[in-house]
Amino acid sequence: MEKGNVFFGIDDYMAMYSPYIKRAEARELAQCYVVGLMMDGDRKSVEPMSEKVHASERGMQRLLTAVKWDRDGAFGEYRRRMLAETADPQGVLVIDDTGFPKKGRHSVCVSRQYCGSLGKVDNCQIGVSMTYVGQGFAWPYAMELFVPQSWDNPDDPECVDMRKKTYMPADVHYREKWLMALDLIDQARSDGAPHRAVVADGWYGDITDFRQGLDDRQERYVVGVYSDTRVFMESPVFVQTDPLEKKRGRKRKYPKLIETNPLPIKVSELGKCVADGDWEHLEIRRDCLDKPLVIEAISRRVFPAQGYRQGAAHEEVWLIIERRKKNDGEYELRYFFSNMPQDMPTLEMVRLFHERFWIEQGYQQLKEELGLDHHEGRSWTGWRRHVLLVILAFGYLTLQRIQEKKLEQQNLWYQRMGRIQSSLSQ
Repeated sequence: MEKGNVFFGIDDYMAMYSPYIKRAEARELAQCYVVGLMMDGDRKSVEPMSEKVHASERGMQRLLTAVKWDRDGAFGEYRRRMLAETADPQGVLVIDDTGFPKKGRHSVCVSRQYCGSLGKVDNCQIGVSMTYVGQGFAWPYAMELFVPQSWDNPDDPECVDMRKKTYMPADVHYREKWLMALDLIDQARSDGAPHRAVVADGWYGDITDFRQGLDDRQERYVVGVYSDTRVFMESPVFVQTDPLEKKRGRKRKYPKLIETNPLPIKVSELGKCVADGDWEHLEIRRDCLDKPLVIEAISRRVFPAQGYRQGAAHEEVWLIIERRKKNDGEYELRYFFSNMPQDMPTLEMVRLFHERFWIEQGYQQLKEELGLDHHEGRSWTGWRRHVLLVILAFGYLTLQRIQEKKLEQQNLWYQRMGRIQSSLSQ
C-alpha cells in the first residue's frame, strides 16, 4: 500500500467511531494504535508502537483489554462506511481463513491445527474471515476467532482454567468453520451488502452442508472442491428396495442406486479425460505489468455424489476444471463447483473464483504491513480488538486510494473538457 501522505484526514476518519469509543482518552489511544500500525517498523506489537507514536504503553494495553468500548458497534460503522464507497451489485464475498502461528499454549484458542500460513499442522490461532470485492477495491468485511474443540470442554479442568485466564465469554463455544462462514455471509445479508456470488476454496466448498447452506440462502457460488470428490454425469436413480432382492432379513436403511446406474467418478479422472483441443483458453485478468493472465478451463454439468451411499441426491451444478502448466512442464488441475445458471459462460465462473486473489493479497498486506499477526496478548477481547484496529487501518488506507482514484478521474475529465473547448475555439 502507498504510504505517502498517509495520515491526511485520520482525525475525521477515527471520529466516525466516537459513538462506540466514548471516552476521549480511549479515542486518542485508538487513533494512536491505528497510526502506529500504519507506520514503518518490523514489529507492530504494543511496546514498539507506543514508542513510535509517543503514547502510553500501559494505556494502549488497556485499550485492548480493560477499557470499555463497543468493538462490534465500531466494526459495524466501518462496514457501513466502506460499503458507502464500494457497494457493487456485481460484488463478491470471498470466504477464507488464516493462521496466526504461536509458540506457547496460553494465548486464547491456540491449538495444534492446520496453519495455512505455515503450510502444516502447528501451534496457531485461526481467524475465519470474509472479504468484500467491489468497484475495483477489496477490503476485510469480517474476521472472527475460531474456537477449537479443545477450548470447549467443560469436563476438562485445564480447558476451564485456560478459558478463565483468557477471559473467554461463557457463551462462546466451538463452531465449525463453515458454519462461522455462513454467519459472516448472514452478516453481509443483514447489512444489505450487494453481491452477486460467494467464493471459497476447497476447505469450505467441499463440504456439502456449506453448499446447501448457500443454496438455502439463494446465494450463487463458485467454490473449490478436492480432486477425489466424486460426481455423476447424469442424474442418479435410487430405489428403496430392489424387487430382485430376497425379502428375508432386515430391510435396507437407505435407498440405493439401481443396478444400471453408473457409479460416480472422481473429478480428477474427468480432468485426465479432457482432450487437449477441448480446453478453453481464457484471459481472466491482467497483472500489474498489464500482461494477460491466461488459463485453460472446461465446464460440465454434473451431479455431486457426496453421501450417495446413504441415498443423498443433489441438484445439478457446474463442474469447472482448470489447468495450468507448471515450470516442470506438468499440468496442475483445480476443480470448482458452481450453482450459476446453465447459460453462464465458463469465463465468468472462472473469473469469479479468481476473485480469491484479493483475499490472499489482503492477508499479505494485513500481516506484512499492518501487523495483523503481531499481537502478543493472550485474551479473547484483546485479540478481537487488535484485529478490528488493524482492519480499521486497512480501511483508512483503502479510502485514501479511493479518494486518489476519484481525483485522478476528475483531473482526466477537466483535461478532456479543456481539449474540447480548445478545439471548439479554433
